Amino acid sequence: MPRRLDKPLSVRRADLAAILISVFVGFGCGDQPAENPNASSLVKQREKLAKQITDEAKNSACVPADAKKQANTPTRESLATLLAFPRQSGPHLESQLLGRARLEVIKIEGDYRQAYLYLDESDSKGDRLENAICRVAVNRSQVEIGKEKDGKFVFADYSFLRTPEKAVYLRVPLSNLRLDSDLQLKFPFQSATYSPTLEELHLLMRNETVFGGMLEAIPDSRNYGEDILYNFGALVAKPGEGSLQRLVADLTKDIGEREKKIQRLADLVTREIAPKPEEIPLKVVKRASEVLMTGEGEYPARAVLMASMLEQLKEDYLLVYSKGFLAVAVKQGQFPAKNDFQVKFENDVWLLIDMLTPGARIGVDAPKKNLGTVAYVQRPRENSVITNLNTGSLLPFK
Repeated sequence: MPRRLDKPLSVRRADLAAILISVFVGFGCGDQPAENPNASSLVKQREKLAKQITDEAKNSACVPADAKKQANTPTRESLATLLAFPRQSGPHLESQLLGRARLEVIKIEGDYRQAYLYLDESDSKGDRLENAICRVAVNRSQVEIGKEKDGKFVFADYSFLRTPEKAVYLRVPLSNLRLDSDLQLKFPFQSATYSPTLEELHLLMRNETVFGGMLEAIPDSRNYGEDILYNFGALVAKPGEGSLQRLVADLTKDIGEREKKIQRLADLVTREIAPKPEEIPLKVVKRASEVLMTGEGEYPARAVLMASMLEQLKEDYLLVYSKGFLAVAVKQGQFPAKNDFQVKFENDVWLLIDMLTPGARIGVDAPKKNLGTVAYVQRPRENSVITNLNTGSLLPFK
């Protein structure tokens, strides 16, 4: 049976922290590009703004939870899964959801569903402890504080070592973990703020608002250099995905021309998303939402984000694959064509967008990497259809 990404991911495992967020286990994308050691000024600005929001979330006084405004069980499980994978969620989601508490692990064994959180020394006593508990629990009476014994925090079934950063442990039933359904999450960028709702993150996590499809295509040429071509188009968000639709509308609200809108989206991807070369050897893959929440991503993640935003513009585009390479291409239209970073497909000229060079001008600037001798193209909305650019043949999936 071909592997597909068209059904919700299961979280029914003994240890939620051992579950992979994506079923793209084993994804690789060729050679690792060189790391740019100098973060751009816009990346630093974004990180500063994000830290301000995080600090505000940590230090805000707690208003008791409204039990009628809590996320439902499926959304709760999706958000818990996301928190268990900081490479996908980043540090800023955790602080906005949990305040000063940090997630250690979530245990799910049958009906046993518990979150274990910890606090540092400054939050381990008195009013600060009570405020921290208020931030993570709907009902205070259901929170258990670990008993300290022989340098460990002990619960009935589990224990955790005490460290300087982990001065108190809390056990909170997953059903009692505070996840306000109307919480306004914020991940700021220069010209707009990414503000997904918990429900939108849940639907993305369950792959209900991405295209999905078969995961592994078989290249039809040995010159491709890999035995498998992984279908990153399956991760691209569908048009009308609410969180991305709002972001794109904010980014382009003052722009009329098609080409300037596309360049604005490309600028966000290349100038404000920090490079993350280690994602390639570690085989980390991300949905667009996860790139925006972490503010980091290497070229496959950047391509998924760019494609997902173009979907919200209803723009025709292609994902272009070759060995160690994944890019997005748009029809030339009124873009200049002053570089050779382009392909012909369906009798149209498509300009590739350099995902690696900050502020690269579409159709003008020379790219950091070039297209290989064997290339494949894909419209993610055409589910599991990947075409050899040279021969026009469709790749089989396994």
